[in-house]
Amino acid sequence: MDASEVVLAVKGILREKKIDKSKLSEIVKSIFLSILKKKFNIDEETSAEEYFSVTFNIDSGDVEIIHERVVVADEDFNDPVSQLKLSDALKIDEDAEIGDDVPEIINFDTFGRRHIIAAKQILAQKIKKVEKANIFEAFEQRIGEVIMGSVHQITPREIKINYDDVEVIMPKSESIFNERYRRGELVKAVIKDVFFKNQDVKIIVTRSDKEFIKKLFELEVPEISDGIIQIVKIARQPGIRSKVILETLDNRVDPVGACVGQRGARITAIVSELNKEKIDIIQQIDEPRMFITRLLGIKTEYSIDINEEEKTADIIIPDAIEKDVMGIRNTNVELSEEISGYKLNISTESKFNEANELKIQEVSELNQELRTSLIQHDILTADNFYEKDKSEVMEIEGIDEEIYNFIKSTLDSYYSD
Repeated sequence: MDASEVVLAVKGILREKKIDKSKLSEIVKSIFLSILKKKFNIDEETSAEEYFSVTFNIDSGDVEIIHERVVVADEDFNDPVSQLKLSDALKIDEDAEIGDDVPEIINFDTFGRRHIIAAKQILAQKIKKVEKANIFEAFEQRIGEVIMGSVHQITPREIKINYDDVEVIMPKSESIFNERYRRGELVKAVIKDVFFKNQDVKIIVTRSDKEFIKKLFELEVPEISDGIIQIVKIARQPGIRSKVILETLDNRVDPVGACVGQRGARITAIVSELNKEKIDIIQQIDEPRMFITRLLGIKTEYSIDINEEEKTADIIIPDAIEKDVMGIRNTNVELSEEISGYKLNISTESKFNEANELKIQEVSELNQELRTSLIQHDILTADNFYEKDKSEVMEIEGIDEEIYNFIKSTLDSYYSD
């Protein structure tokens, strides 16, 4: 084994690795200088470059090492690193004299097996370090970009994806909870973060982040990538529902229509990529009442009372649309609150009426005995009283026409107020 093996290894790296030539040249020089320092027992504080020059031809892979020393009389020789005996110098240059600086080419054969093995190990380590640095720099510049790779390993904590011969990781927290992945399956994701951990590059990708939704819209809707339509805000519960708020810089362009596309082609492509996650596309509106209405998707008559100072909205909706307005796991309301900044208090008409119904027990103008008597005959509320015929109420023991009229006028006063 000789140092030419190191050169051969370098030639192989030039063919196979994507390493910048100038970086590789510096690595090779530093390796040979390190070998020389060990071979000649040069102390740590002294640089080997004081006595040796290493030239590396990046194109051919050839290395030339020159050892330059001062010629001294044979009897004065005491340092093989900085001095050259006159007798040895004359073999190199017949005109050499004491005090001359004489360069000598170092033969690879003078390197021991141990030094060459160490050199190859150092070369491999440094190349690996440069490769990791290159990967880090390349992917750091691509944060926010959508990539597509092949799933090659699935663990309880993460999905490992092979992209362009580089392993990227999608933690379970960055995946969509209702998706199931299979080895070999092609998966799209957006690059979220790149960092070093334990001297290794970690590339984190996500499908659950809002940024993934944004990038999918940019890919499918040219008006967004061109800047004609802007995504103002996104609220998302991955795998269930997302709301995308848009505005247009050109009044001639309908932002919602542009994102839906002809016959729904654009939005269908996005929803398909998201495993049929529901996506609401809404144009930005400054008027809170109308904006909240569109966020909730209410298209029937309803009641809304907005307090702009406290940022609250009390909304009463028909019972028939409760399920649609609330959404799965109340996601429609929660996402609408996130987008609008308003606390939305939603009630159905029946629940509102029930909650606001005048209860007989609460009518203090009626004595307790009279209230108890009415309640025992299933007259629990004012509505129950109005629903019964006068004669039916007067059949209750202790209630005559005068008392009936008193009860009625008392209940009427609550509604007139």
